[in-house]
Amino acid sequence: MLKNFVPLSWFMRKHIEPKIFRVYCPKCDYEETLEIESPNVSVHENPDCDHSNVPRMVAELPKICPKCGAKLKKEKIPVLLRY
Repeated sequence: MLKNFVPLSWFMRKHIEPKIFRVYCPKCDYEETLEIESPNVSVHENPDCDHSNVPRMVAELPKICPKCGAKLKKEKIPVLLRY
């Protein structure tokens, strides 16, 4: 039935979102918001985002707490962008 079906690129487009994480230590009070560097999209360049609390840009997330040396926990913060 869909033998000659060609998917439309504008319909099947994947939305590009910035990757923002909250990194925290369960032992001490260390907590920080980090954004993984991406050449495609950034919170810094988006006018719809709140720039009062801009996350720090990093290449990869840290795994060890800089204060006490314990293993850090991370959770992804959802970012909704309008295209």
